[in-house]
Amino acid sequence: MTRGEASGLLGAAIGCAGLVVGLSASPLQDQDDPGVRNGHAFAYDGRVSLLFGGATDREVVGDTWGWDGRAWQRFAVPGPPARTFAAAAGDGQGRVFLVGGSRVLFGDDTVAANRNAATRLLGDTWVWDGTRWTEVTGNQPSPRAEAAAAWDPKRQRLVLFGGYSWADGTRTYLQDTWEFNGKAWARFATGGPSPRSGAAIAFDPELGQVVLFGGSPAKNDTWVWDGTAWSEVPAPTPPPGRYDAAMAAPPAGGSVLRFGGWDGQARTADTWRLRGGLWTVLKGDAPPPRNYAAMTYDVKRGCYVLFGGQDGVNVFGDVWERCGTTDWKRVAKTGPRERVANGH
Repeated sequence: MTRGEASGLLGAAIGCAGLVVGLSASPLQDQDDPGVRNGHAFAYDGRVSLLFGGATDREVVGDTWGWDGRAWQRFAVPGPPARTFAAAAGDGQGRVFLVGGSRVLFGDDTVAANRNAATRLLGDTWVWDGTRWTEVTGNQPSPRAEAAAAWDPKRQRLVLFGGYSWADGTRTYLQDTWEFNGKAWARFATGGPSPRSGAAIAFDPELGQVVLFGGSPAKNDTWVWDGTAWSEVPAPTPPPGRYDAAMAAPPAGGSVLRFGGWDGQARTADTWRLRGGLWTVLKGDAPPPRNYAAMTYDVKRGCYVLFGGQDGVNVFGDVWERCGTTDWKRVAKTGPRERVANGH
């Protein structure tokens, strides 16, 4: 059976069938924070908001960090290869899942260079258990970047949608839906959202389903996944479209929040809340405009946590939190730094 065929359980079990990488998670002492990042993975593991990889102002990296609300710690473990735009989500009980991504941030966009662009994309799956990374072996989703992933705590499944791949030098947008039960992948041949990358996704505890919003090129539709099929959520007044916005929600109680992204003309700095299937904009202090940021929800502290991103010139290394009913507050600042145009 080839990759991407037939629904059903694909892949192999973690553990004896998986590749275990790393023996400990001791903080390193040679660096205090991860610096600036964009296109990074960021998800809550039940203890810290876990950061992996992304791109600094000058290179793509593959390091692992944790933010506990007060300080960063770098974990001294090997793990996945360096990458940007991986899909990531945490189950809030010690695991973070990392899927695919790209070996570059932007690279050369010429057609000639992109004839081999498919080799830049990754099609692997990794699981963080709080102390080490484990690679899942066997068949799994095809290589892709800017896919959307969220953990469904009701059904105990990782839901993966879309992203982009390359075919004959042309970027191809995907609309396939996959689920991972912690041991194996299953593919669902469904309709639903149109092909896209850069969509925002999270589990909505109010609706009890995974919700997806927007994606390239600055779409403004909202969809929910019930484990079998996608359904579009009608909106009398649809919100503005967004691409590569950051979105997160508490797993039990609370609202889905979405911040920033690209609206087709500029980067934005607005915060939206989803309640009862309707989006409303929230007023108050907010981070500067950006896309390629990432957001997660720290269950222990009751805070939405936003990190990094870029504004087209500068790459950010700031941490913003929104706890309880308060506005966004910057709790750590590094940079910004101007991105080096070196094709990384």
